[in-house]
Amino acid sequence: MLNIELKARCEDLGRLRERCESLGAESQDPERQIDTYFRVAHGRLKLRESLQSGPELIHYIRGDVAGARESHYQLYRLEDAEGLKAILEKALGVKAVVAKRREIYLIGNVRVHLDKVQDLGNFVELEGIVENPAELVYVGDEVQRLRQALGIEDHALVKESYADLMGTVEVSRRPRDDRPGGSS
Repeated sequence: MLNIELKARCEDLGRLRERCESLGAESQDPERQIDTYFRVAHGRLKLRESLQSGPELIHYIRGDVAGARESHYQLYRLEDAEGLKAILEKALGVKAVVAKRREIYLIGNVRVHLDKVQDLGNFVELEGIVENPAELVYVGDEVQRLRQALGIEDHALVKESYADLMGTVEVSRRPRDDRPGGSS
């Protein structure tokens, strides 16, 4: 499966919510998601737990660039998330756990995610669904037009995944050892 997506920091989710509504977006019920990212050699692997949409295992490969980028992914819906999570934790190790509240708006072929991410802040993600690879350029243009309509500026774009951003938060929270020879 393939999509075009971009992520940006957002200081005012309310403003973006209003813009989505003014563009005629169809809203879905907000949901709480917990994504457990596992250590893997290629791409990213996460187990998403949500009461609204159910548990899913998602593997994806996406370049770390700020702005719109291709994301190739596979999704597997689960019955027993806890059992699989325990196996994956033992076999691969956990890279990060990301908890967020997500509002979803649909505008044409693009899903707009307004995310409040625990310990990271507010973000907006645009995800254009590509059903046929021949549509890739069209969907990319649609994502860019929506980015402009929502007023998402270049300086707000984020290239990292939430898991990678959590890693930087973890590092910045570690206590410093300022003794000679200590870590800093």
